[in-house]
Amino acid sequence: MPLVTLLIKFHKMSWSLFKRNILRKTNPNNNPSLNINQLATIWADEYDAVVKRGRDLLNLESVQKGNKDLAKVFFQLALLKGLATPPGVNFSLVNEFGNGVKAYWMGAQMNPFPIPLIPAPGTIQNIVVNSNIASNPGTWPMYPPLKPAKKQVIMVNMFILAATVHLFSVGGIIQTTSLYPSAPSPIPSPAVIPWTAYLIPPNIPIPNINFPSSDGSEPPVLEQVVDDSVTTLTPTPQYVDNDVDILGTPILKDVIEETIPDGVIDEEMENILPDFISQLEMGGTKCE
Repeated sequence: MPLVTLLIKFHKMSWSLFKRNILRKTNPNNNPSLNINQLATIWADEYDAVVKRGRDLLNLESVQKGNKDLAKVFFQLALLKGLATPPGVNFSLVNEFGNGVKAYWMGAQMNPFPIPLIPAPGTIQNIVVNSNIASNPGTWPMYPPLKPAKKQVIMVNMFILAATVHLFSVGGIIQTTSLYPSAPSPIPSPAVIPWTAYLIPPNIPIPNINFPSSDGSEPPVLEQVVDDSVTTLTPTPQYVDNDVDILGTPILKDVIEETIPDGVIDEEMENILPDFISQLEMGGTKCE
């Protein structure tokens, strides 16, 4: 089987693989001597792994190096805080883990490839990526007070939902050398491309730079499809018409349904999802 095909099959397990690994590695029956440092390391390692299987929404560049060590420190603090919280006092480990996730994104370095196809503002073509840094760690959506999770899988599902919503709010700055229009020939000079939203496969919906088209033939959103060794862009029917907002960007709820494995969102969490989205829209006012 071609390597790229294997990678795509692997990518399609992204959050499912994260969930299985967390549950297996943190199961006390598998490792009865597990301590807080080891738990924090597992969460940091698995989050780092699943993020590196994703890419930003517009330019398709993935994380090269996140702040995993700092994330681990915050995961440790969250676990210690959970141990120190008396019974009956409201405490959400998932909410506390949000500090570790945001720490991971503080100054995260992105890969310089592929070179963004959409030219930097004021330019006609990007030549090279000089740097790409995540400058906005995003908004971690906060769960309201809930009954303590009786099973670990429930807590992991809650983390996956919050983490997916959070990724839609992270962003950064790509510094490029791009061509500016000039006569008789374009002039190369520094340029800046801001980006927002990071997605985990299997589906990466991409805004179509040709939309709207005069004859209506171009869909507002495309999906990256990999066939063996060739990367192409083909229309994605499920994101056309009512499934995109006025900017041609996929609606967060639809992205979640495409990227989160089955069984993660139960009825209770589905009711929480609209509030999560509103928290992002308010820029984190609920997440202080």
